[in-house]
Amino acid sequence: MSPETDLIPPFIRARKDTVKPVKEEEEEDSEEDEDWEEVEELSEPLGPVEPALPSQPVEIEIETPDIIHKRQKREKRKAEFETYLRRMMNRFNKDVVEDTHKVHLMCLLANGMFRNRLCSTPDLLAISLSLLPTHFTMVAKERIDTNYLSGLLKWFGATFTLNPELPCEERPDPQALLERRLGSLTARDHQEMTHLFLLVLRSLQLFCRLVLSLQPLSLKPPSAKKPPKESPSEPKVSPGSKRPAGGKAERGGKKAKKKEAGETGKAVSVGQKPKNSKRRSIASKVSYKEESSEGEGPSDGEEFQLVDEEDSEDSEGGAKAIRAKKVKGSKSKSTAPQKISSGGKKKVKSEEEDDDWEGNEEGEEEQGMKRGKRKEGKGADEWLEVYLEKTGCWVCVEVLQGVGQPQLCSKQATHPMTYVVAVDGDGHLKDLGSKYDPTWMTSTRKRRVDEEWWEVTLEPFLGPESERDVQEDKELQAKLLDKPLPTSIAEFKNHPLYALKRHLLKYEALYPSTAAILGYCRGEPVYSRDCIHTLHSRDTWLKEARTVRLGEEPCKMVRGFSNRSRKVRMASEQKDKDDLALFGEWQTEEYQPPVAVDGRVPRNDFGNVYLFKPCMQPVGCVHLRLPNLQRVAKKLDMDCAAAVTGFDFHGGYSHAVTDGYIVCEEHEEILRAAWAEDQEIQRQKEKEGSCSKREKRAVANWTLLVKSLLIRERLQRRYGNKGPTPAGEGLSSDEEGEGGPNTASAALAQAWPQNRQGEQDSGTGGASKTTSKRQKRGQEKHLFPFEKV
Repeated sequence: MSPETDLIPPFIRARKDTVKPVKEEEEEDSEEDEDWEEVEELSEPLGPVEPALPSQPVEIEIETPDIIHKRQKREKRKAEFETYLRRMMNRFNKDVVEDTHKVHLMCLLANGMFRNRLCSTPDLLAISLSLLPTHFTMVAKERIDTNYLSGLLKWFGATFTLNPELPCEERPDPQALLERRLGSLTARDHQEMTHLFLLVLRSLQLFCRLVLSLQPLSLKPPSAKKPPKESPSEPKVSPGSKRPAGGKAERGGKKAKKKEAGETGKAVSVGQKPKNSKRRSIASKVSYKEESSEGEGPSDGEEFQLVDEEDSEDSEGGAKAIRAKKVKGSKSKSTAPQKISSGGKKKVKSEEEDDDWEGNEEGEEEQGMKRGKRKEGKGADEWLEVYLEKTGCWVCVEVLQGVGQPQLCSKQATHPMTYVVAVDGDGHLKDLGSKYDPTWMTSTRKRRVDEEWWEVTLEPFLGPESERDVQEDKELQAKLLDKPLPTSIAEFKNHPLYALKRHLLKYEALYPSTAAILGYCRGEPVYSRDCIHTLHSRDTWLKEARTVRLGEEPCKMVRGFSNRSRKVRMASEQKDKDDLALFGEWQTEEYQPPVAVDGRVPRNDFGNVYLFKPCMQPVGCVHLRLPNLQRVAKKLDMDCAAAVTGFDFHGGYSHAVTDGYIVCEEHEEILRAAWAEDQEIQRQKEKEGSCSKREKRAVANWTLLVKSLLIRERLQRRYGNKGPTPAGEGLSSDEEGEGGPNTASAALAQAWPQNRQGEQDSGTGGASKTTSKRQKRGQEKHLFPFEKV
C-alpha cells in the first residue's frame, strides 16, 4: 500500500476497484493523466446518524376492542355489499345475454319459417313445374329413389347458373325476386339455389323439408379485447454484455438451435413423417391420391384429404377436416358465372375459391401449414331433405355437394353448429341437431340454451306424431349409441350416454355398485348414464308420494343446506358434519295414505294433511276447494284439515302452500250446504252493510262538524273580547283580514244558533244557584284540562 492509497477513503477505494479506465487516445499519456469515471457523491453521512427528535408533538392512536370490532363489522358489511352488488350485476348481464340469445334464435326461426312458406306459393310452384322436362313428371312417388334425385339435381345444375355478381337489392320483394330468378335461370348465392331446388321438388309433390343451421348470438358475454403488445424494434442490451436484456436469453445455443429448426420446419414437405403424436394421429387418417387431368402429369393433381370415416371423426371429438391443397401451375382463375355439373359438383371455381384452394402455398408456409382447421366465416347453412317412400327414409340433398352426403353438409356449414332445425311443407319444425352435428353430445350442448325452454318454444310448431317420425327417432338414437366413446375426460361431463365417477354430483350415486363397465378413459372406468341415479331425502321423496322403507341404510350422507340443518350444526360442536341422509328410488316404496276413523281426518305432526299428489289423499276423505270452510265446520263441530300441496320459499324461509280442505266423506254434503248458506248470509250482510256504512259515515261527519263549531264559538267568547290583538294573531286562516274577533262573533251569531247554556248562565244575573255534582260534571265536560282546575 502506497501512502497515496492510505489517504483515499475506504468507500472510494472499493469503488475504484470496480471502475474501468477509459481507453487512452495516445500512448504517450502518463498514468497520472488517466481518466476515471465520475463517482456520484454520497448524500448521506458514512457514520452512524443519531435520530432527530420531532419538533411537533406525536399523536399515537390505539384502537380499543370495541372500536376494532366496529371497524371489522363495517368492513365486513362493505365487502358483503360489494360482493352482492357484483353478483347482481353479473346475474343481470347474464340474463341480458341469454334473453338476447333467445330473441335472436326466435327471429331466425321466424325467418326460416317465412322462407319455407314462400317456397310453397302456388304461383312459384307452377312456374317451377313448367320448367321441368316431361320425363321427370311421369315417375310415380313409389319409384323415386336416390338415382332419380341425382338425375334431377344434375338437370338443375345444368339449367340454373350461380352468378355472385348479380345486383343485391336493399328491400326486395321475396316472391318477385324468386320469380325473376326462375325467369332468368340464375341465382345469386347458395341460399337462392337451395330455395329454387326446393320449389322444383315441391312442384313434383315430393314430401321434403328445408334444413336450417341457425347461428344466434353466443350465450357467453363478449370479452374485452386486450391491445396487442408492442414489440420493441431494437432489443435492450445490458451494459457490459452483448446479450439482449431479459433473464430468459438463449444459453449455450440449444434454444437458438431449436428455434432455427422450428423456423426451417415450416417448409417441410407434406410427405415428411410428423414428430408429435397429434400429427401422427391425424396423418393416420389421411389418404394420399393422385389425379391426372387431360394433358397434365400426375404431379399436377396432387391433393390430400381425410378418409370419409364418420367413426374416426366422432372419436376425435369433432376433429377438423384438412383443407385440400394444390401445387403451383394450376389452371388460370376465372370470373365467369359458374354452373353445376352432374352430381352437384362445380365445373369452374370462382375467383375467391381459387384463392382459397390454389394460391395459398405461401400463406400456409407462413402459418406453419396449420392442418385440421375448417374454413372460417359463413358457410352453407341451408340444405334439403326428401322422404323416399320406396325406402322409408330421409335423404339429404345439397345443391352443390350432391345427394346422400350428410357429412359434407355439416362440414360446409358455419362452425360451430348450434341449432339444426328442419321445416316441412306444413310449417312443422323438428330439431335435427343430433343427426348433423358431430359434437352434439359434447361441446354443442354447452352452447345451447336450456333444453326445457327450447322444447317449450318448439312445442306449438311440432307436427302430429306419425310412424315416419317414430322411425326417424329410433334411427337417430341407434346412430348415437353406435358412436365410439369420447377420448377426453372433459367430454364425459354431462354426457347424455356415459359418465365417470369423478363427475357425480352431490345428490347423485352409482347404482348398482356392480354396474357394467363400458370402457376406460385414462384408466377410469366408464359407466352408462342409466346407472347414475338421483338421490333425495325422506321429505323430498314424500313430495313424490314415496316413502323410505323401514330398515334402509342411507345411500349417501351430505351436509344439509336448509336453515334448520344449519342451525343444528351451528349449535353442535361438529359444524362440518354430514347430517342429511339421502336415499335412492330403489330404497323407497309407494306412499300408503292413512284411513279416516270415526269422522276424524288423519293429520300430520303440524295439524294439516300433505296432499302433494292426488294419491296421497286419506282413505275415506274428500278434497273440497271451498274458502273459509273451516269456520262453517267449526260451527257444526265437524273435523276439517287444511290440505298442503307444496312449499314456497320467500323471506328466507320455506312456507307451506294450502289449497282447500280435507273432510270426511260422510260430512261432505252437509258442509257443502252449510257453506252455501253461509255465503248467502254473508252476501246479505254486505248488501245491508253498504247502506249502513254510508249513514254512519254521514252522521260521523256531521258530529265532527258540530263539535268543531261549538269549540270555535267557546274560544271566541272567552278570548275574543280581551282587547285588540294583532291582525291575524291567534286566528285561523279563514279569519285573517275579516275585522277581528267581533266581526267573527257577529257572523257566527247570524250563521249558527247561540249556545243556550251561555244564555241561561247570563240570564240568572249572578243569582246564586246550587248545582249538583252531575251538573258540574256536565258543565266540565267541554272544558279544557287547564280550565278544570
